[in-house]
Amino acid sequence: MRIGIFGGCFDPIHLGHLLIAEDVFRKLHLDRIIFIPTFYPPHRKKTIVTYHHRIAMVQLAIAHHPAFSVSRIEETIPTPSYTSETLLALKKQLPRDSLYLLIGSDQYRTMSSWHHPTALTRRARLVVMTRPGFPCPQLFPGHNPRRVLFVNVIPVSLTATMIRQRLAKAMSICYLVPTKVAEYIYQNRLYRTPVEDETQELTRTGEKNKRN
Repeated sequence: MRIGIFGGCFDPIHLGHLLIAEDVFRKLHLDRIIFIPTFYPPHRKKTIVTYHHRIAMVQLAIAHHPAFSVSRIEETIPTPSYTSETLLALKKQLPRDSLYLLIGSDQYRTMSSWHHPTALTRRARLVVMTRPGFPCPQLFPGHNPRRVLFVNVIPVSLTATMIRQRLAKAMSICYLVPTKVAEYIYQNRLYRTPVEDETQELTRTGEKNKRN
């Protein structure tokens, strides 16, 4: 089978995630897409809500898509949750399947700060998805060009940071997340305090890694 792997904090999952997942699913003729919420993200000090809540929201968001599923694999492997280690664990579970790792072009541009980045193309094909405001990156040194696909996807500027900021200000998130996810957020009183822009933290982390 051809299986897409879509990892991320999903803090919270939103319609942008679902739009690009569906776009890649159809363009690459994948059989399944597995959403993998990050258990312990190495690039952030902490997630805003717990792993339990993030898993629950992804389950609600994809409940009606027959080819979408969620995996809790990252809570079974050592932390922090490095993508290369997650792929290695998945290959052991799915030895006969072809894995396609979905990442944004903005993420691919920070590949030098990833854990064992050259191992990624040995463990999966990389699907580098376009993202508004970020030019197409060059192939990362050490990556097999036959194992990296640059794919134009539906342009989505929506971010989880934007949604968290709106919730912290008691603003509506109608049409930004699936209805069931919005209901879950309100019922559990999530994201009610101000949050830091994760892009600023990612930038600082990348700069620190370069200095180290």
